[in-house]
Amino acid sequence: MAPVVLAGRYRLEAPLGSGGMAEVWRAVDERLGRKVAVKLLHPRALPPERERFLLEVRALSRLFHPGIVQVLDLGEEEGRPFFVMELVEGGTFDRLGPFEEGPEGDAILRGAEEVMEALAHLHAQGILHRDLTPKNILLTREGHPKVMDFGLAYLLQESRHLTRTGYTLGTPTYMAPEQAKGLPLTPKADLYSFGAVLYRTLTGRPPFEGENDQAILFQHVYEEPKPPEALNPAVPRAVGEAVLALLAKHPEERPSHPGLFRGVLAGFQALRLATPRAGASRSGHYPFAPEPRRLALKGRVDLGGEAAWPGEMVYAGGRVFLGVGRSLVAVDLLTGEVARVALPDEVTAPPVVRKGGVYVGAWDGRVRRFRGQSLEWSAETGAEVTAACLVVGERVYVGSRDGTLYAYEKDRPLFRFRAGGHLSASPTFYRGMVFVGSEDGWLYALDPKDGGVRYKVRTGPVHAPVAGYKGVLYIPTWQGEVYAFDPLSRETLWSVALEGEIWGGLAVGEEHVYVAGWDGVLRALDRLTGEEVWSLEVGKTTAGLAYAQGHVYAATEEGRLLAVDRRGQVVFEASGLGPVQVPPLPLPEEVLVVSLSGRLYRFGVG
Repeated sequence: MAPVVLAGRYRLEAPLGSGGMAEVWRAVDERLGRKVAVKLLHPRALPPERERFLLEVRALSRLFHPGIVQVLDLGEEEGRPFFVMELVEGGTFDRLGPFEEGPEGDAILRGAEEVMEALAHLHAQGILHRDLTPKNILLTREGHPKVMDFGLAYLLQESRHLTRTGYTLGTPTYMAPEQAKGLPLTPKADLYSFGAVLYRTLTGRPPFEGENDQAILFQHVYEEPKPPEALNPAVPRAVGEAVLALLAKHPEERPSHPGLFRGVLAGFQALRLATPRAGASRSGHYPFAPEPRRLALKGRVDLGGEAAWPGEMVYAGGRVFLGVGRSLVAVDLLTGEVARVALPDEVTAPPVVRKGGVYVGAWDGRVRRFRGQSLEWSAETGAEVTAACLVVGERVYVGSRDGTLYAYEKDRPLFRFRAGGHLSASPTFYRGMVFVGSEDGWLYALDPKDGGVRYKVRTGPVHAPVAGYKGVLYIPTWQGEVYAFDPLSRETLWSVALEGEIWGGLAVGEEHVYVAGWDGVLRALDRLTGEEVWSLEVGKTTAGLAYAQGHVYAATEEGRLLAVDRRGQVVFEASGLGPVQVPPLPLPEEVLVVSLSGRLYRFGVG
């Protein structure tokens, strides 16, 4: 069958979707040799549908904004009008979620800011969208959102009759209360719809669900949605509050300024300095680092004790926290002052900083939360605490040496889960589940509320934390295998068997998964396929890796600190540090590394 070519130029390749009014095709502009999208009116479309179709073209043609899909051409083929748009192939907006700590959470907030700016431009042109849904906000391959599908667009000065004859047009799941009631609409209706889209993106569920459209519309009009953090505890409260503000019942209460999420994002990125490895997704992906080629040793600090595996440094509020011997140590990076809190036994789990409190586990089987020098809370587990606890919202998850995961909520016991082997790796919160890697060779996916097992997957013994990034879990096993696993479809995407045990955490970058182990080799694996991109002899590695600004940082048992670029080229190296078992810590102005003997080295620029 000969391919369909519109206007002698646009060759239709494959259908992308179809509605009651029109169908959308992937096509090739044969004149320019580029891929495009073509929206073609159905041959039996009724006059009102034809009018709405042409209205969409008029609406789009007057909009020029990077957050709005662009019209490239308009034509007609055998009496059927069509228009040509840029092709957006990154999926729907809600594919960015659910919300996770790290770069993925940042991407949702940046996307929300860009959509808010696009809506401000849309409304400034006197246009209402009236049908914002996840499928009407598409993502470019780079992750930037573009608003599209203006089939129900309302031009304030040109189509008032459409609101009188079709006020229920739209999608009930995302419809503003005033739209559900058939009242006159303002730009605030689009803001409500986008709030509902964001709610679904953050939590994985829309704000209201029901057996039919009327049940959903009733809730939009009369009921309040649950806070997003009640469905997904990883959602920061400030983010949830911003979304609930958009979902206000009364239009005048909804904030319309494009920068609504800008301040939230800035504050969240500041928090993220402390959490890329000690955070919920444990990706080892840090947001900032200085140019490594300009690094030089700027100072040393004696911490007064041994800093051993599985210790980690955590930054918050200008200070770095680390377990050293029987003490929780805090180093003020401005003054160099070292403060310590004495514990009755060895610190055996990396600290976690949340809301001004520092959680730390010890060999005596207790996890404690300190604020400054003061003990705020402690909990007894059944055995030694050998992994960093997981703090998600008000919940604290603690793994112990006897294979039990303890969960607390606001300092009260929530549940206990018993795995089949020791828990040496810190739990990971991802895609709404708590993942626990055990030395019995299983990865358990738990319900975060009650500890029920959603499923379990055979992996092999796990000593290092599982990393989550871009919807995939990257699982390192002690025996040297690395798995890429989709936690929702439960499919193994790829697996690689490496030489030597893996003790420290992976680092995940935009393109590569970085792994180093006891065989002395640092490897970059293609994040999508698992194929080895490059390898580099660095020395035996116990410490986890860190990734920031296009470079992976590794520290070895031979006392080397290296910064390696995406191509596998060493761009910075320091040696003679003594054995290192704690992951390097990239910060905006410096990179920190601490030796097994407890000496903190500060490498800065200048």
